[in-house]
Amino acid sequence: MPEIHETELKQMLKAGDFPRVCLLYGSEGYLKQHYADTIPKKCVTPGMEGFNFKKFDFGDGATVSQMLEAAQTLPAFGGKMCIVVRDCPLDALSGDDKAQMDAFLEDVPDSTLLLFWQDTVEVNPKKNTKWRSVLNTIQKVGISVPLDKLDRTSLCKLLQSGAKKRGCVLERTQAAYLAEIVGNDLQLLLGELEKLCNYKNGGEITHADIDAVATKSLEANIFDLSKALAAGNCAHALEILHKLFAAKEKPEMILGTIVGAYVDVYRVKLALCGGERAEYPAQFFNYKGKEFRLRNAARDAAKLDIRQLRGCLDVLNAADAALKSGVADPKITLERLLVQLSAVRAK
Repeated sequence: MPEIHETELKQMLKAGDFPRVCLLYGSEGYLKQHYADTIPKKCVTPGMEGFNFKKFDFGDGATVSQMLEAAQTLPAFGGKMCIVVRDCPLDALSGDDKAQMDAFLEDVPDSTLLLFWQDTVEVNPKKNTKWRSVLNTIQKVGISVPLDKLDRTSLCKLLQSGAKKRGCVLERTQAAYLAEIVGNDLQLLLGELEKLCNYKNGGEITHADIDAVATKSLEANIFDLSKALAAGNCAHALEILHKLFAAKEKPEMILGTIVGAYVDVYRVKLALCGGERAEYPAQFFNYKGKEFRLRNAARDAAKLDIRQLRGCLDVLNAADAALKSGVADPKITLERLLVQLSAVRAK
């Protein structure tokens, strides 16, 4: 069977059409966890989970022999024998392990569903030929399902649907704002949505509600910090920085996010100067699901010339070197950085 996507997986589960082998992988941890939990519930006869459901975690020392022995066991009283395997290094198997796995995948029992859940193991078939080979093998007897971060449109629809199920109304504009300030991690987003719905206890969730309740991501706080600098309000930028210190954000993470924001602005500025649109850098760099960063960058790019931007990048480079030296006080380094960035913008 070919590689399928989440929509098709949902249809298969609804129809009760279960493959013999399934590989879940991708960057969206919440969805992988969700389907690793959901698929066994759908395919194992209720009340028979103790007999027909087994879970193996290679992070906890599970072995290929243990997993395959269970996978070849007939289910008790019919139904499916479901084996969930977390983080099996399918691309790195060798010797007897590889021989056993290859032999099993050539003749998987119809009564078995072997579910590989790549939770922390990265699967990149475009760069890793071994994973490409693994996917080709699995697709001959089952399915592979990439579950990556959702794009902004899909996130908004999911948030709106989630709010409706909880008795609240979330307009698309506010759903987009929530995703922008929290980020595209689905588990974090759904947690913030739960908070908002409990806070409102019915009714429409407004922009003010989100500001009052939702926890902003580091990236969103850096956006506010950058906006304050662009407005010439260094004092407010420092207030945001101190809030991040109080939240125990690591100085290296703060600096890295500031650097990323200025690199976005520099890329957009070069694109605009070349007669291209602000979204042009997305053709060359990974902004999937984060296109809003380019739109935000376009705002700052209009207020700075190339000379100023290069000056900002020089200041950021010096701050990075100071932090990595381990000599300078990290908090003082970042405070000095904001003052220097403000001064460069003022020139």
